[in-house]
Amino acid sequence: MKAAYIKAPMQVEIRETVLPLLGEDEVLIRVMACGICGTDVTSITSGALDWEPAGHEIAGIVEQVGTRVTNTTAGERVTLETGTYSRYSEDSRNGRYDLCNKGPNFWLKGPMGFAEYIIAPKECAVPYTDLSFEEATLVEPLGVAMDLFRTAEIGLGDDVLVIGLGPIGLMALRLAKLAGARKIYAAARSHSARRIELAKQFGADEIILTDQAELDSFPYDKGGVNRVLVTAPPSSIPAAIKAARVGGIIGYIGIAYGDAAAVAFDGNEFHFKKLQLRASHASPALFFPQCIELLKSGAIEGKALISHTFKLDQLEEAFMSLTANKSEAVKLVMVHDGASPTLGGDEYAS
Repeated sequence: MKAAYIKAPMQVEIRETVLPLLGEDEVLIRVMACGICGTDVTSITSGALDWEPAGHEIAGIVEQVGTRVTNTTAGERVTLETGTYSRYSEDSRNGRYDLCNKGPNFWLKGPMGFAEYIIAPKECAVPYTDLSFEEATLVEPLGVAMDLFRTAEIGLGDDVLVIGLGPIGLMALRLAKLAGARKIYAAARSHSARRIELAKQFGADEIILTDQAELDSFPYDKGGVNRVLVTAPPSSIPAAIKAARVGGIIGYIGIAYGDAAAVAFDGNEFHFKKLQLRASHASPALFFPQCIELLKSGAIEGKALISHTFKLDQLEEAFMSLTANKSEAVKLVMVHDGASPTLGGDEYAS
């Protein structure tokens, strides 16, 4: 079978790979679609991964199950949680399973989503119906958006600013609208035409063009917002703090490396405005059943987010397109018909 590996910054190699024998608690899945995540882009542009597999927004068909698998059967459509919590950990047994990322996962243990097949722990497989494979790849990033939304505690009457209009930011924006936010501001650069239109479609009341106006001096209805959703690098946090009014909550998810990971802000302003800065990190992956229903019902319009599809051997080209054409690219999804896997190797081919 074929699987993609990140070779170097902006370089991908498609390898012929041999899968090991299926474990008794594992599931063999024919990958039908896999989305490109912002984490994948960060990894391939920074060179953070070196000859590593990639892709975790996965939808496919179960081909074979281990002898102790009971939660899914061959022929079912499944989407994959990246990882789960351990039911034996202290955090989980104390009711904080959201803090435990020690459960089964498929990270970097062999071919991942940009491949023809993947072997995953049974706990990661979540069956679904009535969604296309492409739409089902959105369940994982919607779970990330749900975690951010819940972290910021958005409810009826809140004023919300969304910084970063990638798929996660757009879906979090939509969740804020569904929760009854009074007014939603979406921040983007003026060249992000497609993402701006989607923000309006998903419920944004006003668009702030950040290359033409400053977030801290924008004429908000109430002088600022009481909730901020940041799906952007750490450098966006100071602006979020300035845009927040007294008592505001800032939910943050974003990654940067090196010097770009550090951020500075006015501690006195943060203190006297009684702000809260809360990190969202959707590990373990949660909320899949709810996210599946939101996509199936149309409350989250998955099809609207998918701007491009591509084949496995076009992955490197797809990465380049996403980084160079942000005005039109939103969510890129790999699709293919799959092939027959080779099982029984002692180890993954290298």
